[in-house]
Amino acid sequence: MGGKRAEAIEQLQRRLAVARGEKPAGLLLRRGRLIDLFNFKVVESNIAITDGVIAAVGDDYTSGEEVVDLEGKYVAPGLIDAHLHIESTLLLPPELARVIVGHGTTAVIHDPHEIANVLGSKGVRMMLDAAGGLPCDFFATVPSCVPATDMETAGGAIDTEEVEVLLKKPQVVGFGEMMNYPGLIGGDEEVLKKIIAAQDAGKTLDGHAPAVTGSDLQAYLGMGISTDHECITAAEAAEKLQHGMKIIIRHGSATSSLAELLPLVTETNSGSFMFGCDDREAGELLEKGHINEILRTAVSMGGDPLVMVKLAAHNPARHYRLYDRGVVAPGFRADLAVFDDLKDFRTALVIKDGRVVAREGRTTADIPGFALPLAARDSVKLSTQLKPEDFTLHHPSGRVPVIGVVPGRLVTEKLFIEIERSPDGIIKAEAEKGINKIAVIERHGRGGHMTVGLIKGFGLRFGALASSVAHDSHNIIVVGASEQAMANAVNELGRTGGGFVATGEDGGVKASLPLPAAGLMSTETASQVADQMAKVLWAARDMGTDLPQPFLTLSFMALPVIPSLKITDRGLVDVDSFTFL
Repeated sequence: MGGKRAEAIEQLQRRLAVARGEKPAGLLLRRGRLIDLFNFKVVESNIAITDGVIAAVGDDYTSGEEVVDLEGKYVAPGLIDAHLHIESTLLLPPELARVIVGHGTTAVIHDPHEIANVLGSKGVRMMLDAAGGLPCDFFATVPSCVPATDMETAGGAIDTEEVEVLLKKPQVVGFGEMMNYPGLIGGDEEVLKKIIAAQDAGKTLDGHAPAVTGSDLQAYLGMGISTDHECITAAEAAEKLQHGMKIIIRHGSATSSLAELLPLVTETNSGSFMFGCDDREAGELLEKGHINEILRTAVSMGGDPLVMVKLAAHNPARHYRLYDRGVVAPGFRADLAVFDDLKDFRTALVIKDGRVVAREGRTTADIPGFALPLAARDSVKLSTQLKPEDFTLHHPSGRVPVIGVVPGRLVTEKLFIEIERSPDGIIKAEAEKGINKIAVIERHGRGGHMTVGLIKGFGLRFGALASSVAHDSHNIIVVGASEQAMANAVNELGRTGGGFVATGEDGGVKASLPLPAAGLMSTETASQVADQMAKVLWAARDMGTDLPQPFLTLSFMALPVIPSLKITDRGLVDVDSFTFL
C-alpha cells in the first residue's frame, strides 16, 4: 500500500511540475483547437499531458518529451457509447476495440444481458475478462432481467444474490436496462429486490420503457430508473424529459430514433441527452464508424457540433459517474479524439490514457488476445434434428394472427389476416402475398419447446433465414417460404454451433456466418465477419427480402418486451396485454 501511495504522490508532483512550467510534458499537443464543453467554445490551445492525465492547457506550454503538431485540428474528449450490447456487433471485445478506437471511441457502457441469457453470470464474467487491457474502457451494467420474461426459455438466470455479487465488480457502473417494466410497475418482489441491491451499491439504474407514459411512467421513475433508449415518439421523450429522465438517442443498425428525437435537443436541455448504438453490426462499424458516425449524421440534420460532442462524451461520463473523463481540461484523463473538422468527424488521432492509440482512423495500439472458454463454444443444444412437418401450423379459423414487420422499428403490428386453410385446419405460408412462416426453437437443452407462426414483411419468395441471435433468450429463430428450407436452416445452426444461415429453395446452404461464441459472436476479425455478413445479406436479398438488416430485424421478432406481437419458443405473445394468443 505504501509503495502505491508513494508512486501516486510522485505522479502528482510530476503533474504539478508540468503545470508550473518547470518540466516538459510527457506528451505535448501543439496548435490544437480545444472543444470547451463548459462554454460551448473552440479555443486554440496547446495541451500538456503527463502520466495519462491532462496537466495543463494553454499557449504557455511548449515543451514535451513527445510533441505532436495538430495543425489546427479539433480536440474533443474521447467518445463514449452510452448504451451498447457488444454481442450485437458480433465481435468479441478485443476485436470490437480494434475497430471503434480508430473512430475516436475510448469508452463504452455495455449491457451483457445477451450472453447472460445464454450462459448466466458466467457469460457476464467472460465479457468482463475479455475486455481487460484494451485501449478502450468497457464499463458494464449488471443485467437486470435474466431471463427477460417468463414467456420464453432462456439458457441462464441471474437472481438477486448474483446481482449483488456482480455489482461489486470494478468494471460495473450501473444496473442494466429494466425491461420488465410491467413487473417493476406491478411491484414484483424479485424485481424490487434487485432494484434495492443496485441502489444500495450506489449504481445508476437504466431503463427500457417503450410507450410507457402517464401514471405507469410515474411509478417507473419513482423506483429510481434514470434513462431510456426506447422512446418511440418525440412526445413520449418530451414527457420523460419533463420528469427528469435522461434520454439515450439510439442510432443502430436495425433502428434509429435520431431523426425523431434530435429536434428536442437544445443547448439548455442538452445535459439530458446521450448517444448510444444499442445494436450495431460489425460491417457498419467498419464502413461508417461508431459514435463519430452519429455525430456526423446529427450535424448533417442540423445539430450544433459542440452540443452534439457534449452528448457523445461529457454527458455519459457524468451520468455513469466517470468523473475523470468527458472534457478536455486540467486534471481529467487524457482520453482524446482529434478530428479533422466538426462536420465529417474523421479521426486524425486518438489518445487513450495519454498514449497515441490510433492514427488516421486506424487503431495502432496492440490488442491482447482472448481465449474463448469451452462453455461458450457449446451453447446450441437442439433436442433433435428438425423435419419439415415440425413446421406444420394448425389454426381453428382462417382469421390468423400475423406479426407485421415495421421497417426500421423494433415494434411490430398485430395483424389478423384471412389465410387459406385445409379442411383439417392446416395453414400454409403465402409467399406470393408476402406472408412467410416464422418459428422459434428452444436451443439451450431445456425441453426443446417450439412455436410456429406467420409473419408479414420479410418478403421471402423462397428459402429460409435462421439465426441463433434472437433477443433476449437467443433461441433459434427462423423465417421461411418453405418448411424444408426452414428445417435445413435450423439443423445447420445446430451443426455449426450457431450463427446466421440462409438456405435456398432446395434447402441447401446458400451462405452462413458462424457465431461460435455463445451463438452470438464470432471469433474472427471484423473484416471477416463483415465479408460473411455481406454474403448472407446477398443471399437474403436474392430470396426476396428488401429489409436493410433482415437478420437484426429477425432477432427482435422474439423479443416479448417490445410491442405489439412477438413469438417465443412458448407461444405467440400479445405484448400489449402480456398474454399468449
